[in-house]
Amino acid sequence: MTTLAVIALLIVAAAAAYALLEKHPVYGVYYGLAKRTGSRLDIGPADWATLNRHDTPNDALVCPAGHCPNAKADEEPKIYPMPPSELLARVKQIALAEPDTGELPCEPQCDRTARFVQYTRLMRYPDTIDVEILPADEGRSTLAVYSRSLVGRKDFGVNHARLRRWLAALD
Repeated sequence: MTTLAVIALLIVAAAAAYALLEKHPVYGVYYGLAKRTGSRLDIGPADWATLNRHDTPNDALVCPAGHCPNAKADEEPKIYPMPPSELLARVKQIALAEPDTGELPCEPQCDRTARFVQYTRLMRYPDTIDVEILPADEGRSTLAVYSRSLVGRKDFGVNHARLRRWLAALD
């Protein structure tokens, strides 16, 4: 096969892939793949009371003692010297400042929860991140954060690194 034929074949394949993999404002190319394979676009918001971690190493959890009774947290969060609304605003600011990150609709209590999708750099796979802000005593607050991959069995530490970055930015 000549070089010109290979290039033409690649262009046709790329055009076909682009046409088949619909664009979506939040999920991007994964939306087209998921739609065609029957995969879910989102595994939904975290239910902290019943949360179970993945069997595979592709998630990370920061949760106060007792808030996630069925899941072992990777670490417990600090208590921050600010009211819950301010902590939620700071978390949103930190999350949305990162590349390839968008906010998802919050459920059910938008005054204390946030959901994000962030795409991996190389393969563009979506990871979802759920955040719940919890009031502490005297105008202080803490949080629970669960970051998980929607695709694959291993994340090479991406979810743990994300949570470390976000928590470090809160300090």
